Amino acid sequence: MKNIFLAPLFLILCPALSHGQIIDMHLHAYTEQDYWVATARNGFTPAASARELLEKTIQKMDEHDIELAVVSGNLESLRYYTQADDRFIPSYQDYAENLIPIDSFVSLIKNGDIQVFGEVMAVYHGQTLNDEKYLPYLKVCEEYNIPVAYHTGGTFPGANAEIWKKFRLSFGNPLLIEDVLVRFPKLKLSLMHAGSNFYENTLRMMDQYPQVYADLGVLLWLHPMEKDYAVKFLESAKKYGVLDRVMFGSDQMIWPDAITASIEFLNSLSFLTEVEKRDILYRNAKRFLNKGS
Repeated sequence: MKNIFLAPLFLILCPALSHGQIIDMHLHAYTEQDYWVATARNGFTPAASARELLEKTIQKMDEHDIELAVVSGNLESLRYYTQADDRFIPSYQDYAENLIPIDSFVSLIKNGDIQVFGEVMAVYHGQTLNDEKYLPYLKVCEEYNIPVAYHTGGTFPGANAEIWKKFRLSFGNPLLIEDVLVRFPKLKLSLMHAGSNFYENTLRMMDQYPQVYADLGVLLWLHPMEKDYAVKFLESAKKYGVLDRVMFGSDQMIWPDAITASIEFLNSLSFLTEVEKRDILYRNAKRFLNKGS
């Protein structure tokens, strides 16, 4: 009898409890060998080392009830993170222009050491996801139901003059990879940063191709221009009925405070209902990652 009376109370409280559940679709992993330090465009200071970044990221995950986090990096950094906390989902990032051999890629997928392919950084290498070198990997991802996360939009001002010399802003246009979606119709694809300055093209792609999702990435915190894109994208995604494929991602890179800032900004948007925020923060990503609805 006691449990019968408690059941309605549980149903009332359940939405409030689940509000804290979060899946972060966009984190980055480093070892001390590839870690870098720079002040963010908005003034955030970086962690002092790869170890400190890992520790502070885990602290943020505890603080915000982040149930799962997709972390991108090379194979060594992925092992470092997944051994430290089993909430990290390993995602292979092609930071180097040359990809790992395809047979190794398949073996790592079968072993669970690669569960997402991304951040695919084709635009940094002067390419798009349509480039021939990616096609065998995309075929494997479609076959094994491995989601793909692809960088869209821009990057740091001056990056192509200093580090990424082949980067061009125009390559970040999501429309340039339409052939991939036609060739691999069962491939789940996330457009990272929701296309940023190309957010309208992201919306059109999401409407045309039901396998296309988008994560918000740096739009939630990096710069007023990016935040403006975030608001316009989210308002339109709601208006046009594709909000159920928008996912939270902090893109914390080397700045752990980006996680908190991203969550706070998303929760501050009054045009989104509490249910819609929960979907973006948790449920949509759970579906994308093949972990239930």
